Amino acid sequence: MGEKSLFIAIILVAVLVFIGILLLTFFKLKSKNEKPQKQTAKTKTNNEDITFNQLLDIISNPNSTKNNLFSALKIFTNQFIIPPKKNGQLTDEAKTYLKFVLIMASHKNADAKLIAFMNNELKKKNPEYAREIEVYEEQGRLRRKR
Repeated sequence: MGEKSLFIAIILVAVLVFIGILLLTFFKLKSKNEKPQKQTAKTKTNNEDITFNQLLDIISNPNSTKNNLFSALKIFTNQFIIPPKKNGQLTDEAKTYLKFVLIMASHKNADAKLIAFMNNELKKKNPEYAREIEVYEEQGRLRRKR
């Protein structure tokens, strides 16, 4: 009877260890899935708090990386729309938004892919400014060549 009790005790311990491992694995996987969702929500909140002037500061900084520029561009294209023209003329506010295009295109870390993305996204959102976007982009490229 001693061997039988020992065998049952070993099997019982093995089953408990197996269940413990399953529970640990389950909770680790669950916690990994929750972390990215929290970060995404936090990122959205941070992006909503960014002002246009802060975006200008980011792209005006010569030390900004390509990733910084791309992030600023994404926020700009998602949250800002160039105000409509008045009597076919650019408003002062519209000129400041187009200044973003000029600075971005003239930044030393902005490559052709980033500028093309900016061009396409801004023209989609602001079709009446297509010509002005081209002009300011070209001025930025010329400044970069100097």
